[in-house]
Amino acid sequence: MQLHNMLRFKTAWAEASGPQHAVVMSTRVRLARNLRGPFPGHNGPQTLKKTLDHAFYAVKLTGIKNAAFFKMSDLDKTDREFLVERHLASPLLAALPNSRGVIVSDDETLVVMVNEEDHFRLAALLPGQQLRAAHASVDRFDDRLSEVLDFAFRDDLGYLTACPTNLGTGLRASCLVHLPGLTMTGDVGKLLDSLGRAGLIARGLHGEGTRVIGDFFQLSNATGFGRTEGEILAALEKSVGAITARENEAREALSAGASKIRLEDEVHRALALLGAARLLPFEECQQHLSRLRLGLAMGWKLPADLSVVNELTLSTQPAHLDLLAQKELSPLDRNALRAALVRRRLKAG
Repeated sequence: MQLHNMLRFKTAWAEASGPQHAVVMSTRVRLARNLRGPFPGHNGPQTLKKTLDHAFYAVKLTGIKNAAFFKMSDLDKTDREFLVERHLASPLLAALPNSRGVIVSDDETLVVMVNEEDHFRLAALLPGQQLRAAHASVDRFDDRLSEVLDFAFRDDLGYLTACPTNLGTGLRASCLVHLPGLTMTGDVGKLLDSLGRAGLIARGLHGEGTRVIGDFFQLSNATGFGRTEGEILAALEKSVGAITARENEAREALSAGASKIRLEDEVHRALALLGAARLLPFEECQQHLSRLRLGLAMGWKLPADLSVVNELTLSTQPAHLDLLAQKELSPLDRNALRAALVRRRLKAG
């Protein structure tokens, strides 16, 4: 395990800061780019390796401060899963490591995946709802890379991508939103079903093909074609703003009248279990952290803060725990370490 590399990440995008951070944990804006010629899915090992080496050289020329360069084939399974859990690599990139790579800035706010579906996936990650700022950051980086790389582009189609949904702008903007209030009132399903009319989709905690855990949903634009980058960002801003308002309304409803004592009971039961459990399975832990995060976001006086809960939301994931232990743990030992970590951080926090 490359533990010394992994532990230096700061995860600035998961800080409890930024606009609307009580509901919107983080923002991600990603650009898909390809070099001229066959896309990665049609390249052989030698071509992929050449592209990876060329990508590392090009990114170094752009001067990302203190960036870490990882060849996926040099990392073991735990390291690769850690990057997925940290939202720095996709499950696909981790599953097919040969001649693929990830480049990460020292605070994790800028990420490049190399040779996934596309030759380049450039992404900016920021805490809270910061779609415009994240887009500006990744757009500046894209401009610098364009000075040293020849990206595939056509005047009639825009940027050429492996998946038709990314064709045009190549832009995928998303917000990771925490919706326990709408989940508890039973309104989240209807709300998410309505996203299609706005050209948006909802995914799980780690994006496409992943499940919803801890009441976190990743909301993003469905396609990058037929609209400008500004139009895509404006549509997502509007929808995330409306969903944030609905979530806050649900939280207010749950904290009034007869519902209040039930919500207080759920939050304090979650806190009590997190502070006393000796074994904590991952999904159970995430659900209790979700309830605690809800209480804190509503301004309740509890022995923790949002920064600690955000940190635990990441650090209690399986690969994070294996890296902490410096070995692959059994499910029982992982559940025991997770419980001990939560108890210690809640007590210290």
